[in-house]
Amino acid sequence: MKSGKLLILILVLTLIPLAGFTDAVYPSYTYNEWDESVSTPDGYTVSATIRSTQVEGGPWKAPQDLCVTPQGNILLADTGNDRILEYDRNWHLIREITQLKGKNGAVSVSGPNGLHVSRDGLLYVTLKGSAQAVVAQLKTLDVELLIENPKNPLLGDDFTFAPAKIGADNAGRIYVLSTGCYSGFLQFSPQGEFMGYYGANKVAVTAEVLLNYYWKTIMMNEQRQSMTSILPVEYSNLYCAPDGFVYASTVATSSPVNQIKRLNPLGNNTYLARGDKEINFGDEELAVTSQGAASSTLLPTFVDTVVTDDAEFVFAVDRSYGRVFERDRTGNLIAVFGALGTQEGTFRQPVALDLLDGNVLVLDTDKNNVTVFAPTAYTTLVHQAVSLYNAGEYEASRSLWNEVLKRNSNAVQAYAGVGRALLKENQHEEALKYFRLGDSREEYSQTYRIVRLNRLRSGAVGAVCIVAGLVVLLKVLSFIRKKFRKNDGPKEKWLTRVFRKMGIPTHTVFPKAVFHPFLGFQEIRFGTEPTSLWAAFIIVICFVLATIYQFVGTGYLFNYNNIADINLWLLLAKSLGVLVIFIAAQWCVSILTNTSGRLRDIILTACYALAPYTAALFIGTWLSNYMLMDELYANYIIILGMLWGIVILLIGTITAHELSFGKTIGFLLLTVAGMAVIVFIGVLFYTLLEQLITFFSTLYVEIVFRM
Repeated sequence: MKSGKLLILILVLTLIPLAGFTDAVYPSYTYNEWDESVSTPDGYTVSATIRSTQVEGGPWKAPQDLCVTPQGNILLADTGNDRILEYDRNWHLIREITQLKGKNGAVSVSGPNGLHVSRDGLLYVTLKGSAQAVVAQLKTLDVELLIENPKNPLLGDDFTFAPAKIGADNAGRIYVLSTGCYSGFLQFSPQGEFMGYYGANKVAVTAEVLLNYYWKTIMMNEQRQSMTSILPVEYSNLYCAPDGFVYASTVATSSPVNQIKRLNPLGNNTYLARGDKEINFGDEELAVTSQGAASSTLLPTFVDTVVTDDAEFVFAVDRSYGRVFERDRTGNLIAVFGALGTQEGTFRQPVALDLLDGNVLVLDTDKNNVTVFAPTAYTTLVHQAVSLYNAGEYEASRSLWNEVLKRNSNAVQAYAGVGRALLKENQHEEALKYFRLGDSREEYSQTYRIVRLNRLRSGAVGAVCIVAGLVVLLKVLSFIRKKFRKNDGPKEKWLTRVFRKMGIPTHTVFPKAVFHPFLGFQEIRFGTEPTSLWAAFIIVICFVLATIYQFVGTGYLFNYNNIADINLWLLLAKSLGVLVIFIAAQWCVSILTNTSGRLRDIILTACYALAPYTAALFIGTWLSNYMLMDELYANYIIILGMLWGIVILLIGTITAHELSFGKTIGFLLLTVAGMAVIVFIGVLFYTLLEQLITFFSTLYVEIVFRM
């Protein structure tokens, strides 16, 4: 009896974790304002897996594309079997297409690898085996247009037509992706005439590109021809959306941004986030791969993209990570689903995707299957909220966004959605809070402009009264002080008496050194009374505090720091550490060059030069809380303080070391080089110390285990 109960308990404990993780084949996540992944409810779940061995017409062989027709049928390019399969929405085979009816005879479907069906029932297909792009009536399979080996001076004599993907816009213009063509898509008229290249990617200007260009300008023709050419990245697929734009996916890029583009009729990318920012469609946290001693970042490789009929949501599948990303038309991440693997809902080599009845179909050429993902109630709620807002029903969309936030407090787009709805209802103060939670800085700035103006209007009278009252109060206090002050001569301040009793020098020329640096540093260098260091120490303390204040106190619109990640040691190293290294390096350079500067003079010069910059940091940081994104007055104040400090440093160095201006510049450059040497020695010492600690700890462990 006891053994039976024990067996039942073991079974229950075994099944509980399985029940909790049945849907957790891949993680669901989004990104916060610091591009850190945070968990979200599942956006899509596996509705069905269509295996080629279990449907009519199977098995498939290396399928390369699928396409959903306006009637809801599914076309699949069974590339390895030289055929196109047409299924209904329930995956019952309608027909197998192996030939098209050409005007001069049958056109064999040889290696189909790109499919598109227009709203008027035209089938567009690329045939890899025969290097042809064909336009035919889907219903009758009668060929309307056959494009093969196009000729045009723009293409060049050595051009090889290798059609891979195809699409057509609302005007009937045809776009063909030809493998090995780096100048963009080939654009053809509805009659098949070559119109030119479309949407060419640009070469990113890097140091390698500039160096390559420089060498080509000085080399002979034979040498130029032997050099490696730097070409634009190649497109991987295209989708002609109902809104008239051509959406394109790009592979082999050097950056994760702009891999999904929305090309307008001029071929320019218009798929940008609010504020015209470039969009990173895939992951923000990228994996790093190691090959021996070298390491590289594994960038996404998007192989297909598709857009909903209302152009509100964009889907793209990434082959590198095996994930499907859904974003809205302004780049906000809606859902991430899928992964690399062998389980249901994962992929080995995804190549294409399309939409059917709100579901996402993903074709895997390695697994020879199609995975159908259905949106969850959470994602459906997000879609409804976006649609209501775009339809002008702001109050209804706000209630839906609030419902989204109840299910997912990490949904930044929900906060922004509530903020936009509140803004339309003229609730500006409340909208500000939600725009900040939704990390929507551009909209926050636009709303704050209105809020700030309203605050100025409502508080102007009170501010004037307060200022006038303070002026009157100061005048009265000054009058009373002059009326009742006893003329007994100057009195020594209490702090001065304390310093004098402790034997600490109290003479300082700090104000004179800041506002009249030539006179101030002359007094420091050649004065008879020793200058006190207490003002310098106070400046250093204020500089450290100003650095910390800048990190945590900069206004939201300009502060991209995560306050939770504050590292006081790092901030101290950036402020106090740099100052100490500068003083030490200049003192060493002074000894080596045999200049007349004393350590006290170097300390005072460095600290006094920090004073304007420190004051500017405090003022600029405080002011940034009341500025808009296009108002950079806070930055100007900080730059002005920095320039003022540089002038003080130059004058102080000239005076302290008795150098000319030219020699002072060289002396400061030597100081910077000395700082680099000190840092290098410090890093080297730290590395050696770390290795010694590791060695002795390992030795201790070995001795303990062997005894």
